[in-house]
Amino acid sequence: MQPLYYCIAEDMIKRIKGGELKPGDMLPSESQLCTEYSTSKMTVRQGLGLLARAGYLRSVPGKGSFVEHPRYDMLAMHFDEMDIVGGYPQGVKLLQATIVDPKPQVQDMLGLTENDKVIVLKRLLYTEKQLAAYDIKYMPYIKGKPLIEKEIQYIPFAKMVAKHGELFSVKNEVTIYAAAADQGVAAMLETSPGSPLLVIEQKLLSAEQKPIGWGKTYCLSDCMQLHAVSAQFIQDKKLLNL
Repeated sequence: MQPLYYCIAEDMIKRIKGGELKPGDMLPSESQLCTEYSTSKMTVRQGLGLLARAGYLRSVPGKGSFVEHPRYDMLAMHFDEMDIVGGYPQGVKLLQATIVDPKPQVQDMLGLTENDKVIVLKRLLYTEKQLAAYDIKYMPYIKGKPLIEKEIQYIPFAKMVAKHGELFSVKNEVTIYAAAADQGVAAMLETSPGSPLLVIEQKLLSAEQKPIGWGKTYCLSDCMQLHAVSAQFIQDKKLLNL
């Protein structure tokens, strides 16, 4: 049996989706909802809190709660560079895992000084049929934190960063763009300079918004697809699966 606050949230969603409550409409007051559901204000507030987190309403202090316009222009995408290899057990080849002085671009992206060092990781990613991507990632070097090559070879970058330093990275920024392979990347991917690539740039930030990882995955254009769904749909699933 679902708790009452969940039932209140679910009932409000049905009213919104059924058109009884429209974007901009004010929800019944907390007192009205308490009477309607024969419960306390705390329970009603828990239900409204679920709705707010799912993006269905906004609260205006002193006025009440209003139905929010759905944001179908906001998309959520799962990205894990290990998805490129699928279930292929030999799909990752670790080329390099070393500690180096950061180049200016890396220094800038990670907010490092001239005295800092970085861990650089280079991998080739294969599907069962072919070489698919060249992956290069950087993390600030933390003295006393060893590199365990058997672990880092097969794990996604976010987990790699967590193992090396931060338990949680609260922000994972991903930028996707098309580019032509330069000479160095073309050589790694065994293709011609100028070949079309899909580049996925990733930046991880700590709870204090400090950069804790940065890098790029260069994918051959015929080996990578990205899929996103509306964030509202994901929020609905989370709410209904509580």
